[in-house]
Amino acid sequence: MKMRKPKFKIHKKIAPGMRVTLSKKGITTSIGPKGSKVRVDSKGAKVVKTTKSKGCLGLFSIAPGLVIALVVLAILACGETAPPTREATVAPTAALVRETTEPPEAEPTEMPEPTDTPIPTNTPEPVYIEPVVLADIEGAGESITDNFEWPECQKAVFYWTAFPSSYGSASLIVYLHNVETGHDMSLVNEFAMDVSGDGISGAALQPLVGGKYYFSIENTNEAWLLRVECQDGVAPVASGLDLQASGNTVTDNYELPACNKSVFAWSAEPDDNGTASLVVYLCKVGEDRCPTLVNEFAMDLTEPLRGEALEALSGGIYFLAITNTSGRSWNIHWECRD
Repeated sequence: MKMRKPKFKIHKKIAPGMRVTLSKKGITTSIGPKGSKVRVDSKGAKVVKTTKSKGCLGLFSIAPGLVIALVVLAILACGETAPPTREATVAPTAALVRETTEPPEAEPTEMPEPTDTPIPTNTPEPVYIEPVVLADIEGAGESITDNFEWPECQKAVFYWTAFPSSYGSASLIVYLHNVETGHDMSLVNEFAMDVSGDGISGAALQPLVGGKYYFSIENTNEAWLLRVECQDGVAPVASGLDLQASGNTVTDNYELPACNKSVFAWSAEPDDNGTASLVVYLCKVGEDRCPTLVNEFAMDLTEPLRGEALEALSGGIYFLAITNTSGRSWNIHWECRD
């Protein structure tokens, strides 16, 4: 039994209408559409024409130079021509027309009538008043006065004078009594020797809550004077504070700015025995609190008693109440060291 040798053939399409076949006989090239081809191999070029509709079969050997012309003639002879390639055309699409909506016309609005520009107003100047005299009393010896109806007053100042005896000594003790509350307040407690005919005098601070008051006067056989003033709303006499006076008193009003490091430098002269004392209260108009700045006493002094006090200020109108001075001179100077 004979074994058949396997066939060896490779087909390769290298372009539209052109195919190369590789076999053991050699290389064959086919050119043209199916049914009408030009086949070129080692033996030459042949036209192969097979058409079922026409029943036409042709096999021609041609020179290689005439391959192209024969292909055309063969196609024309069979009446088949490749249908022309029709380029696809895209029907134009209607452009999308976007309807634009116009914004509605705004109805005119009425313009508001212009308003007058306000005229800037100046900060009103504070209104000050004169002191109001609540009582003006004079008497002699120990006594109880009548009742007095007084309003509320923060800066109620009690001025007093005590005249000396024939020996040249003067003394006076005064209490203020509130009828409604029953409170008793010591206003004056003074004694002095070698007093001139003008006597001794001073002033004391005692705020009033309003109501009925009366005085009791003690420790004197001589004439005395009392005058009560409400100094709320009184104008300041200066800005800053630099005072020198003597005895117990309540100062005028002074305008002081806000200051954190607010320093009050003070001094008090000693008496003939070398004794000096000073008590100072700082009061602000509109506030009930009067903090103590100075409360000093010393003996056997040959020079004035001196010191400094620190009290922060929030700014405003201030005054001082001075007590326990034994009638000697004193000095107080304020400065801001911020």
